[in-house]
Amino acid sequence: MWIPRRSSVVLLILALLAVPARSATLTILAPASAQPGLKALAADYTAKTGSVVTVGGGSRANVLAALKAGPADVVVLPTNDLITINTVSGMTPLGTIAVGVGVKAGSKVPDVSTPEKFRATLLRARGVAFADPAAGTSAGQMIANMLSLPDFRAVKRVPVQGLAVTALADGRADIALQLAPELANDKAVALAGPVPDMYEAAVDFSVGIAAVTGNAVAARDFITFITDPANAKLWQANGLIPLFH
Repeated sequence: MWIPRRSSVVLLILALLAVPARSATLTILAPASAQPGLKALAADYTAKTGSVVTVGGGSRANVLAALKAGPADVVVLPTNDLITINTVSGMTPLGTIAVGVGVKAGSKVPDVSTPEKFRATLLRARGVAFADPAAGTSAGQMIANMLSLPDFRAVKRVPVQGLAVTALADGRADIALQLAPELANDKAVALAGPVPDMYEAAVDFSVGIAAVTGNAVAARDFITFITDPANAKLWQANGLIPLFH
């Protein structure tokens, strides 16, 4: 049967639309505290879409350096960081990650379940380690502010360049205050629990699209997926309290 040329073009377009789009390759940058939830969701996203998703980064400094060097598609950072840098767009709030209390694995794990017990634990410690706020980390500054409260004036503070847990390993401190998922995923550390809520020791996190991405559509689709209320429980199980539920 003869088909007019215009009809042939229409059929060709319809045929092309019917072919599944080639799976994207996405690079996600995030600090260690947000990576457990992201890696679990990345695996789910790959199973659903066929897209290859890699999660990298590590420290805040590493994330910022990797974002500058590229490649990068999606970036997760403390909200204050995303607000101040100009290399990420379309910021979407994720949730909060609490500061946790860690001790060296094998040592007695203190009870920090109430404000009174938490204060007593810090006052008894020969050293309480936390990230030096001079390094510019959101958690380090927050912890320094908390320790400046009258409740904690007698606490022996140990600011650390890098991760607070390094001071547990070398004996400078017997308590480390650091974002809870980082402590929970460190085999050399026992997590006693989060800092009690009354001290509001938690960091807000958000996600955005890297300006250097070559696949903004897929990046936005991934962000939509990880902020789906259906994934709220997975985030919570990995230490982030989501704003969506």
